Amino acid sequence: MRRYAVALMVVALATTNGVWTRSAHAQDLPTVAVLDFSGLMMGDGTAAVPLGKTVAAMLVTEFSGRPGIQVIERAQLNEMLREQDLALSGRVDESSAIEIGKLLGAQYVLTGQATDIVGNLRMDIRAVDVETSEVVAVLKMSGLTTELFSIIVDLADDFGEMLDLTPPSGRPGVESIPVPATIAFSRAVAFEDRGEVEQAIEYYERTLEIHPSHRDAQRALERLRGET
Repeated sequence: MRRYAVALMVVALATTNGVWTRSAHAQDLPTVAVLDFSGLMMGDGTAAVPLGKTVAAMLVTEFSGRPGIQVIERAQLNEMLREQDLALSGRVDESSAIEIGKLLGAQYVLTGQATDIVGNLRMDIRAVDVETSEVVAVLKMSGLTTELFSIIVDLADDFGEMLDLTPPSGRPGVESIPVPATIAFSRAVAFEDRGEVEQAIEYYERTLEIHPSHRDAQRALERLRGET
């Protein structure tokens, strides 16, 4: 079941004669940078966790497993931000997003906001063409927070359709993710972004204790254990 409404789709895919064709980028795979979304979800007690980081990290994983597209890894994005002394967190304005995309060599930049309200998830997402500065898509998505993985897959599907990419030939089964696992994963991502590797590993492991098939936590642990 679809969980979102497309408010504006493909406003920048036409040439001056009204027929869209691939640009010079067509010779290469389209490259996407996913900036951290803004937005929080309430954790246990009164502690809030950065849900926007979780959504961005999961989108990177989903895009990484798809043919015909390249995605900027979070480590590369964070390294560039540190080198440029750009302390960006949460929502960034469109001009900043475009500049970041140019520095990364990305063709498209995704930004947005993700909010959890009593177990209900809402996401507002914008995709911008870095070369033309045009908005490619504006999506409004909603569903249960436990359906986060399914929503991420749906988003990647529609973005791929927009770029006329071949759909993935196979994918893991879409499972519900318990809210405590999303909370633990969100904390792990925040620790990793701050360079606190031991704490990040602890919370990725905690995520897998709650939800053993959490592929993003598995992928993160493999990466971090390879680096340490």
